Amino acid sequence: MICDRISMKVLKMLKYNYHTHTKRCGHAVGEDEEYVIAAIKAGYKILGFSDHGPYKNYSIPSIHMDWDQIDDYISSMRYLKEKYKDQITIYYGFEYEHIPSLIEERLYLKDKVDYMILGQHFIDPTNKYNFYQHLTDSQIIEYAESVCEALDTGLYTYVCHPEVFLYNQEGFNEACEKASRMIIEKAIHTDTPLEINIHGILLRGRVNFTNGYYYIYPHRDFWKLVSEYNAKCVVGIDAHNPKELLDMDTLNKALKEVEDLNLNILDNVILK
Repeated sequence: MICDRISMKVLKMLKYNYHTHTKRCGHAVGEDEEYVIAAIKAGYKILGFSDHGPYKNYSIPSIHMDWDQIDDYISSMRYLKEKYKDQITIYYGFEYEHIPSLIEERLYLKDKVDYMILGQHFIDPTNKYNFYQHLTDSQIIEYAESVCEALDTGLYTYVCHPEVFLYNQEGFNEACEKASRMIIEKAIHTDTPLEINIHGILLRGRVNFTNGYYYIYPHRDFWKLVSEYNAKCVVGIDAHNPKELLDMDTLNKALKEVEDLNLNILDNVILK
C-alpha cells in the first residue's frame, strides 16, 4: 500500500521511472531483480533501467560499468522483461555523457537498447574535471553548451538532473541563469524533456546557498525558469538502491519543492 500522505499528483507520477541503476556501475547496490520487485510493490507500471554506460577505451571504476559487462546487462534486462511482463513493463538503456568524439560509439550502443538519457557529469572521460565541482562562470557555460550540443544529436530521450552544474555553486548568479536558459530553450527546440531528479535530496539534503536553503536538485531557481518556459518535464528517481523506489517521503519532498510552479510534467515518456 502506497503511503496515504502522497498526493494524487504524486501517484500519477508513480506510473513510471526511467532512471534506475544497477550494481555494475560500481556505486549502486542490489540485484537487478530486486529493483523490479520494489518497483512493482511501489505501484510503478513502467520501470526503465538506465545504468551508467561503458566507454570502450576508458575504464572509469565506481562510476561506469565496463565494456565487457554490456552483454550481461542486456541479457539480465531481457530475462526480467519477460519474467515480469504481466506485472510491469521494463525498458533498458544507458545514462551517458555526450562526448562528440565518441558519437559512433553512442550510435553503436543505441541500437542495442531501448533508449539513452543524458547525464552530463563531465566532457572528458579522463576526468580532467567534472561538473560536480565548484565551477567558474566559463565552466558553467561550457556545461550548458555541451548539453545543447548533445540534444541536437537527437540521441537522448531526456536530460537527467539538468541543473547538476549547481551542485557546488554558492548561489544562482548571471552565468547560472544564462546556462539554465540555454538548456531550457534547447530542450524546447528539440522537444526533449528535463528531469526532476529525486536523488539530489538523498545526496546532500538542503544546502545553505547565498540566497537561501535549497536542494542541490531539484534546485528551485532552475525549475522556476523551466516553469516560465513551460518546458516538458519528467520525474526520475535515479535509484541506486532498490529501497529508493519505495521511498515515498523523498519523492514527496522533491515534488513539494516545485509543486507550486505548475510544471508541465508528462504522464509518460516517449522513447527515442
